Amino acid sequence: MQEIIFIDEGSLPTPEGITREWVKAAAENRDEDEQLFSIVREAFRRKIDVGVHVPTYPQFRDMIGQFLDIIKDEKNCHEPYVLKEENAKILELEIIDEVAKQYREETGETLEVRVCIAGPTDMYLQAFGATAFVDAYNILAQDIEKFIKQAFETAKNFKIKVIALDEISLGLTDKIRFSDSEIISALTLASTYTRQQGADMEIHLYSPLKYKLICETPINVIGFEYAGTPSYIDLLDKQVLEDSNTYVGVGVSRTDIFSLVNLINEKYGVNAWKEKEYLQKVVTELETPDVIKKRLETAYSILGDRIKYANPDCGLAFWPDQELAFKLLENTAKAVNEFNAERKISE
Repeated sequence: MQEIIFIDEGSLPTPEGITREWVKAAAENRDEDEQLFSIVREAFRRKIDVGVHVPTYPQFRDMIGQFLDIIKDEKNCHEPYVLKEENAKILELEIIDEVAKQYREETGETLEVRVCIAGPTDMYLQAFGATAFVDAYNILAQDIEKFIKQAFETAKNFKIKVIALDEISLGLTDKIRFSDSEIISALTLASTYTRQQGADMEIHLYSPLKYKLICETPINVIGFEYAGTPSYIDLLDKQVLEDSNTYVGVGVSRTDIFSLVNLINEKYGVNAWKEKEYLQKVVTELETPDVIKKRLETAYSILGDRIKYANPDCGLAFWPDQELAFKLLENTAKAVNEFNAERKISE
């Protein structure tokens, strides 16, 4: 029996008193390394402690900007947008390698990690908008491959289990001017190296509307936001997934915090953003382990062993604070673990 693996999407709220702007500046200027490293190490360790099976490096920066800013800086490139491979580094991976080393010393086990990178389509739309410069699109895909290669180089004390491309725009916006074959080509450029290394290649989508297109690439895991929009699972044909040997990662806990807080506000007649004690009800009444487990059970009844990963729908950057975010991760871990345990007994 293959157990469902609990991963997270990466992003978190910053600690109290720290802004995302500060993190961005600190990562670029490297003049506050001691504090920056401490923030990233502590968040990553907490992901492990609350039960994330394969944690993503803590992401406190803009997903696209984190990579595009490096690519757009001429000193990092051979020519415009053609990134020098030695400059394609993810600072957070260097930081979490220290935590992974400590984890191995404590447990004797090598930590498996998920690495999330902005996808070529999302990156292209931010850089060039609703245009169709195929050469530039492919160059960005090749730059992504360089980030992936450097990620494997950085992983001294951990094992990369999953590389994930964040491609929220696919199936969501009409601004994409590329043909399906051009999208397949770019995604293939960005994902081939990962599969050669034996790691899973995931694409994180908002909806799986374009999933058949993904099945024509080396990408072998399609992640989508199921918890907030359960009808998305109806878009998938299990037979298509089986024929292409493609798995899915289902979002089983909701992360649309503004909608969740509105539900609390309506139920109790309060403004939970001001009466903050009510915010806890998001994870004690709405997104509980039982609710999350039932979603996973429903998804499994439809897709069965095509489900390889379970996770929150999306990142948690806009949640009110880290405590609430980590409680959601903990609830999700309990749900996935209980699901696996019950399934093991039944089989």
